[in-house]
Amino acid sequence: MSVKALFRKEWKQSWVLLTMITLLFVFLYPMRTFLGLNDWRERINDEYFFPQHEVPAIFGVSMTGIMILIFLVLLAVQFLGTERNTRRHDFAFALPFKRRTMFFVKWLLGVGTVTVAMLVTFTIAYAVIMGSEFAGYLEGYQFWRMFLTPWLGYVAMYSFTLFIGTITGEMVSQIVLTFIFTIFPIGFIALLANFISTHTGVFPEKLDIFFFQQFVWPIYNFAGLASVDDGMNLWIPAVAIVLFLGIGAWIYERNPSEYNGEFLLFKHLETLFRIGIVTCFSLLGGMIVSGLVPFTLSVGTKIIFYWLGFFLFLVLSFFFTKRLFRMNITVKGK
Repeated sequence: MSVKALFRKEWKQSWVLLTMITLLFVFLYPMRTFLGLNDWRERINDEYFFPQHEVPAIFGVSMTGIMILIFLVLLAVQFLGTERNTRRHDFAFALPFKRRTMFFVKWLLGVGTVTVAMLVTFTIAYAVIMGSEFAGYLEGYQFWRMFLTPWLGYVAMYSFTLFIGTITGEMVSQIVLTFIFTIFPIGFIALLANFISTHTGVFPEKLDIFFFQQFVWPIYNFAGLASVDDGMNLWIPAVAIVLFLGIGAWIYERNPSEYNGEFLLFKHLETLFRIGIVTCFSLLGGMIVSGLVPFTLSVGTKIIFYWLGFFLFLVLSFFFTKRLFRMNITVKGK
């Protein structure tokens, strides 16, 4: 069988999501631009019309961009997590293809769709504005920088979700761990900063939130043109994409099929994940409960409530993870 047959197989099970992603890009750039032009021309003499902000914002964050991220996560989950839940994964591994090739095809189908759809729609939107009377408001913004920043965010998020799918045994755990580890760089720093400030009364200013937020892949989409102005390091998501692709393909070749439907495919990782989940939830519990203490009470009282919340959430998360790692979700496919 040729690789084309593998592409057709993956396309058959994912064409709906791929079509939705393409249509969302059409709404995100060309449609948004045409609607924006009509609105700007009507408000050109409006006292509260600020084209220097509104025109570049066409290429910034929007709800449509967030929906694209969600659909990309769902696409990666369908390629890996859903395959394992429905046992189609066993059939796929029986095909005369290397697992590495199968992983690359899944990655290329998603990234190829994003790249082509975004390049075409982004270019149309940019050309329309540059051919209008509002072209001057895009001066100082480089086309490729405006394009690459969100594109890297989309591809990094998709690659990351596929990577997570190589260690999880079903779709729920793939979604849950994707969400947890997406916000982990900022979330853990926030929990750690709260722990330190609660016990010392001093906020740890050396914890550089801006640096760690560059490892939260959707930030490159949410930041919009601010990422261009702030000089976010685009090498970080670029290198991450290469690592997720390479390491993900390597792990996918070694996936044990006997644990399909379980939370994790690699049982020796369970202890590490248990400790991580329990620790983070305990810190979160301490932050929540101590935050309920009125400011008029002493620091000592706040610390006592912090540890009450810490141990309460520790116990709850312990039993939660115990149940979580025992679940086995499989669905009989046709």
